[in-house]
Amino acid sequence: MSTTSFYDERRKDKSADRAEDRLDRLTEREEERKERATRAEEERKERAARAEEERRLRKERERERARRKAERKAVRAAWFAKLGREGDTVGAMIVMACGIVPALFFQLRALNGESLPGVISLCLAVMLEAGAWVATVSGERAKKEGRPVGRFRVVMWACATFAAAINYSHAPASSGGWLAWVLAAASYAGVFFWEVRGWGRHGVSATRTKAQRREDRRSRRHDRRRRRRFPTVYSRYTDILTARPFGTIDTEEAWRTAWRDEHGAELATTARVVARRGHADKALAAAYGVGVETLAVEQLLGDLFPPDGGDDGPAARRSSGGPTGGPSKGGRGAKTLGRKGKEAIDRVTGRTAPKVPDRPLNAAHIAQVRALADLLGGAAHLSVKNVRQAIGGGNYRYAMRLRDHVKAERKNAR
Repeated sequence: MSTTSFYDERRKDKSADRAEDRLDRLTEREEERKERATRAEEERKERAARAEEERRLRKERERERARRKAERKAVRAAWFAKLGREGDTVGAMIVMACGIVPALFFQLRALNGESLPGVISLCLAVMLEAGAWVATVSGERAKKEGRPVGRFRVVMWACATFAAAINYSHAPASSGGWLAWVLAAASYAGVFFWEVRGWGRHGVSATRTKAQRREDRRSRRHDRRRRRRFPTVYSRYTDILTARPFGTIDTEEAWRTAWRDEHGAELATTARVVARRGHADKALAAAYGVGVETLAVEQLLGDLFPPDGGDDGPAARRSSGGPTGGPSKGGRGAKTLGRKGKEAIDRVTGRTAPKVPDRPLNAAHIAQVRALADLLGGAAHLSVKNVRQAIGGGNYRYAMRLRDHVKAERKNAR
């Protein structure tokens, strides 16, 4: 190998080494660049994460501040609302404080004037005022729970009265003695206005409407009138309510039972009422010139079978005030009684009503009644009621004539 070739090879080798070095350096720089880029990305992500966490924490702190602010606002609103609802309590407490202080002072002054030790005087004065307030608060609790409060009011006013007597009798002299009255009123003021507060809170009138209170008053008046007007019935009524378990019988049902037990009749009916009705029926029958029995039968028929066309047609129904054509219940009028062949006095005009002839029997009605008799198994089973039902109503007398006509036909046919 020549020297030139050797050197050429050496140059090539060196050139290749330099190229490899350059490539290595480029690779290293690329790796360093990538590492720097990776670190920069990681740092960016860390900064973004920290920023996001800070935003989250800031929002959380803002929400917490808003929540605490809302809570404080709600507490203040509730406090003011309660203060508004408890305005009567606040006023009563102010009156209590303004009344207790001078009352205690003058009671101590009066007791010390009797040469009592200061501690004894203080205990006696506090005992009077505290006793009144123990009874007042206990009565308030009993009123809330629906228990009797009478005994608590007696103790409350007794203590207040005793304290007021001491203040009145030992008050300093004043023109006209007005100071004694003021000091006596101071002992009453606290318990009185606390009682006024209770009236507006727990009384029945505060929880019931005006209409309900009016209805309660009417019910009580009605009960008192019953007790005064019917004492024997009311006594039996209370016996029934007392004997039965509480709430198991209606009060009006108990009253009806008591009335039947005492008078043997329905409500508002007594032996005297029945007797007066008998006298009235006799007088009415005498005025019409008929017997009492006829009048009773006519009234019964009028009640059971009111006219719906009858012999006189719809016009008679419209012009009549009673169910069978008369001016009163039972149809005891002149024309109705006249159809029985009687001459009655018309209540309105006072004139004698002529007898009204019967209308002819309708052939279609006769056929209907014949078919009814066949269906029932014979004319013996016909009655005025089922005849009226078969022909669709009609006058009682007309139905009776139809029944008798068909019965007579069947009898003659045999």
